[in-house]
Formats: sequence, C-alpha cells, structure tokens
Amino acid sequence: MRTQLNALVNSGHLTTTQAKAKMMKPLFDKLITRAKVGTIASRRLLAKKLASVASANRLVDVIAPLFPDRVSGYTSSTKNKIRRGDAVTMVTLKLMAQLPTPVAKEEKKVGVEKKVKTKK
Repeated sequence: MRTQLNALVNSGHLTTTQAKAKMMKPLFDKLITRAKVGTIASRRLLAKKLASVASANRLVDVIAPLFPDRVSGYTSSTKNKIRRGDAVTMVTLKLMAQLPTPVAKEEKKVGVEKKVKTKK
C-alpha cells in the first residue's frame, strides 16, 4: 500500500484493483487531513507513513492546498475494465483536483569556455 500511496501522491492517478482502491481511499484521506496541518511533526509523520520525505513534502506543499474547504472525498475511482487473467475489476483512482503542471527547467546558458592549463 505504501508504494501505491507514493505513486498516487507523485502522479495524481493510479490504476489498481477495485479491492486495493477501496482500501487506499481512507488511508489517503487520513494522509491529506494530516498534511493540511502542515507542521513539522505532521511532515515527519507523513514521511514515516509514506517512507519518502519528498512525497511527504509534495503532499503538504502541493496537494493539500488544492483542498482547502474539502473535509473528505479527496479521490474518485472509475472502473476501467476486467483483467483478463483473473477476472478482477480494474479501477483508476484519481485526485479530485488537478495537479499543477511541473515547470520545465530552464536550460543553462553555456558561457565562454575556460582554457585549462596543463602541466608539462
């Protein structure tokens, strides 16, 4: 579950089985509620639950501000298809708010190359 929660935090959507999606919804709701507090203690607790400091910071800094008035129901699930191998219903789990698109990094301008002196 921890890996799937990290994937949901990082990408904003996830395709998984219906049973796992039902298990993840309340876990993710609790994480978002904790992230809305935004204190150092809550960041540390989120990092412990997600096992990733970067994901915890993203949850607090990017995702939690998207839901200022919402109390619960941060995700929605839509049925996709039935998996062929074992006939399990596949579901896409998405955040209710759109994540902002990441800003592309500017390319560094290449300046005048410095001449390197070599010892003889």
